[in-house]
Amino acid sequence: MKLAWLEDLLTLAEAGNFSRAAALRNITQPAFSRRIQLLETWLDVQLVDRRVTPMQLTPAAQQHIGEFRRLLHDLHQLRSRIRAQSQSTARVLLVTQHSLTMTHLPPLIKRVTADEQQPRIDFNVRSENRDDCVTLFMEGHADLLLCMEEPDNLLLSSFPNSIRLPMGAETFVPVSALAANGKSLHVPRRGALLRLLGFPPDSFLGRIMYKECVAALAQRCHVELVHESVFLAGIKEMVLAGLGMAWLPASLVQRELKAGTLTTLAGGLKSVRLELGLYRGMQPSDPKAMERVWQLFNNEPDSVC
Repeated sequence: MKLAWLEDLLTLAEAGNFSRAAALRNITQPAFSRRIQLLETWLDVQLVDRRVTPMQLTPAAQQHIGEFRRLLHDLHQLRSRIRAQSQSTARVLLVTQHSLTMTHLPPLIKRVTADEQQPRIDFNVRSENRDDCVTLFMEGHADLLLCMEEPDNLLLSSFPNSIRLPMGAETFVPVSALAANGKSLHVPRRGALLRLLGFPPDSFLGRIMYKECVAALAQRCHVELVHESVFLAGIKEMVLAGLGMAWLPASLVQRELKAGTLTTLAGGLKSVRLELGLYRGMQPSDPKAMERVWQLFNNEPDSVC
């Protein structure tokens, strides 16, 4: 069994069809299909129901997809640990939300690795949905957790054996593309239709945004939810394409707002400020590296954001 076969299966589960998954894996569709069949042969279990359109994973595959994902992650982690040990390189495991990987994490890591006189520290970063990040940290699969937090509800009560540093905040602002006349393409008007690009209701952001924004908006406008996703970069692209309005992190859209390709919406729509917290587990994979990293963050905890 090859690791590539597991990666193929997980890509197929996310992409939803063979052609898109094959493109993401940078191989032809026939070759991709053969590799899925090889995995099925090795497991002696059918993973894909090819009788239906669109393609669906079989119940057996759906039931164990999370275990496949964890297995692949653990194998990559093992390989990285062995390589780091052989090269005498310090290593820290960090889990964070997809959007923070694009916005807040790069300057954070840059600060730790800026001093070339100090021994090198490698970061192994895993990006997941916020709820999955919390679970991975609670289960001991990461040394550090960087995440958004619900208003007035920090995670310290969930992590009694952890330490928290405040890392600033993220503000979600209502944005829209512009029409040809230079005005907002999507405007909230009482009784009128408003197209919304939102988050799944059972997700972290979905829960918060419904409570803070969407519920009140739905009482004023006829809200049509045209797309749901936890991937904020994808939602941003759909907003830029004019498909609807959305609440997005200010740090994610600051360039577009400055360039005038997006605009913030008025009309009584509120912004939502979420605190950012960095959590440290008490049993790090590399205690010395963790202590050094934590000391660097602790000196200037708010400068990252």
